[in-house]
Amino acid sequence: MTVLNTIKARRRYRLCRALSALVLGGAATEVAAQAKALEEIIVTASKRNESLQDVPMAVTAFSEQVIQEAGINNAVDLAVLTPSLTIFINNQPYTASFRIRGIGTSQNDIALEPSVGIFVDDVFLSRSGLGMSDLTDIERIEVLQGPQGTLYGKNTNAGAISIFTKDPNPEEFEGYVESSVGEYDLTKFTAAASGPLSQSLAYRITGTIDQQDGYFDNGAGEDLNNTDDWNAIAKLLYQPSDDLRILLKGSHVDRNSSCCAADSVQGISVNNALAARGLAIDKNDPFDHEIAVNVDNKFENKADGLSMVMDYDQDWGSLKSITAWGKADGTASYDVDRSQLDVMSYVDASSKGDSLSQELRYASPTGGVLDHQVGIFYFQSNTQGGDGSPFVFLGEDFISQANQQPGISDLLPPGVPSIAFVAQPGDSIRANVKLETQTVAIFGQSIWHISERWRVTGGLRWTDEEKTADLFTAVDSTALSAQLTGLSFLTAVTTPIDQDFNRSTSDVNWLLDTSFDLLDDTMIYARAATGSKSGGFNTVNGTPEQREFDDESTSSYELGAKSTFLDARARINAAAFYSKVDDYQYQRQLDIGIGTLVTNLPAVETSGLDVNLEAQPFSNLTLTGGVLYMHKYEITDGPQKGDNLPFTAEYSTTASATLVFPLAAGGIYLRTDYSYMGDHLTTDSVDVASRDEQNRSLYNARLGWRNDHWNVSVWGKNLTDNQYAGLTAATFPITSMDAYFLAPPRIYGATLRYDF
Repeated sequence: MTVLNTIKARRRYRLCRALSALVLGGAATEVAAQAKALEEIIVTASKRNESLQDVPMAVTAFSEQVIQEAGINNAVDLAVLTPSLTIFINNQPYTASFRIRGIGTSQNDIALEPSVGIFVDDVFLSRSGLGMSDLTDIERIEVLQGPQGTLYGKNTNAGAISIFTKDPNPEEFEGYVESSVGEYDLTKFTAAASGPLSQSLAYRITGTIDQQDGYFDNGAGEDLNNTDDWNAIAKLLYQPSDDLRILLKGSHVDRNSSCCAADSVQGISVNNALAARGLAIDKNDPFDHEIAVNVDNKFENKADGLSMVMDYDQDWGSLKSITAWGKADGTASYDVDRSQLDVMSYVDASSKGDSLSQELRYASPTGGVLDHQVGIFYFQSNTQGGDGSPFVFLGEDFISQANQQPGISDLLPPGVPSIAFVAQPGDSIRANVKLETQTVAIFGQSIWHISERWRVTGGLRWTDEEKTADLFTAVDSTALSAQLTGLSFLTAVTTPIDQDFNRSTSDVNWLLDTSFDLLDDTMIYARAATGSKSGGFNTVNGTPEQREFDDESTSSYELGAKSTFLDARARINAAAFYSKVDDYQYQRQLDIGIGTLVTNLPAVETSGLDVNLEAQPFSNLTLTGGVLYMHKYEITDGPQKGDNLPFTAEYSTTASATLVFPLAAGGIYLRTDYSYMGDHLTTDSVDVASRDEQNRSLYNARLGWRNDHWNVSVWGKNLTDNQYAGLTAATFPITSMDAYFLAPPRIYGATLRYDF
């Protein structure tokens, strides 16, 4: 047999085995319980359909069945089951931080772009927060670890998350309805329907309504961190022939919640003032989910998306076109001082943006000695923060509270007699910031099948990017200093500016990997890759010379092995990695304790070991586990040399067990999940205190019965009611308050699903 024929035969065998396993995975429980091998998952991490075990990189993949059994409803749930992925939210979902293997940044400044690219149905989301809504009608999720700069492009220098929703069914009418109820008056309803409209036309429509009361007990008003969301997805598939496939998709997300409240520890002056007014004092237990604020948290967001994906297949290869447009706008509010006092507030801050992207990709036929992919990519986005209206306000209690802080004099310029000289109640900040980005990229990747067992892959991507920024921020103040000099306390929080900026950069990212099949089901590989993250302009602070921050670039090296053994009843994937990030984009707290500035740290290094194990010791029992060991995760150059990266632990682990057995023309199933993250810093403030280091242990479980049509289950999340903060903010200097952004408490519920 020739090398070419052998390669084709082996690939057909693996693909057929994987597709068979996927069919079994979706069949009745009594059939699944008799499966004699682990399910093989097909992924598109390399932009081709491949078995997960054939991809020479670390990828964590979740099938539809696992997503349902584990109760993965949003990105935070996904992170709990992925040791290498960390996600936390602070004041609003738009500022969510996604990190893989310790690399990532918060997006408190709208100019900051993600280090972990989020893709939904192959469409890049310009802001990570757009991926924080409900995960609805999901077919699979892939978490790609390490730089993905060649095929995925900009802002994937830490990795990428690819989410794929279900496509229309052109063969028969089908769908499902699902309803969940739970604590805090949780009510969630999802429905989907799909089927053919004609011989060449099919549709799929899905919608979700998600409502839940807040789990932060607010003694001064409505409980906070409630949910009131809905979304809808519509797809239309046109397939006039076996060669041509056109998929149209439209989506809408509507969010109206009181996200994202924080518990706190208040200073003595705040509790004294509360007691003097006959108001309840703060217990100063930062983990009891009990608060009292005079400004309710609010997050309202509407997002729309349209996309068209065309696939054209011929003997000479395939062409794929991905055209996408997106638009989002929202407002956010929160109480800066986290108390019933009127100290400082953030009210109805608006943001909006739109994007347009086009990718055209050619892929040669697979199975030959050489496989190629080449393509071009265009991306254009506009983002606006604020509309010129004031959104940050100083309240009536600002001066009295500030005067009681022992360190307040350190915040004042030399010669300033008191805080009242630079601040007065009613002082405010206005902003109208407009950012525009245009990106053009050309990329290519080739696989050389040197022999039946040995492959080498190389890839290049050239990117040219232009950015413009129209920055306007202003402070309105009645303080005497503002009248005399134009300066006030708030000018130290946000630097007033009215100026335009622009920048243009070009970069080249590359990939080189080699993989070798030691045995039919055991592969070893070595991988080297680079990635980049766009620079930009500080929209909040800095002199004109400080406004620009540079691109961030990553070089990564990985050695790995993937093995399936014991007659496909066990599988282990392991990777040792090392990454260096130059010009790491770091958002630091200002010395005044309020406000931020994005700068570049000279260098950051991470290294460690990533291991995932899956086993089926019995036909009705499946065990999975993952361990991330971080040997190094520190700043290696610059003023903060030697400091560990925040939100990164030496050890992070997950473990899951799924047990099924027949019962009454169906089957009982029990899934338990455990997640642990060791001690880690929960703030990126330079002033790190012992309170900022925490660990996390979570237990989730689901017990249910299902057959071909019905699935009824009871479930619980965070069963031990582990109390921890994903983020702790720097101390608020005006009241000496410390804020703790807590994870949800223990929650129970039940879900009923009917598939038709």
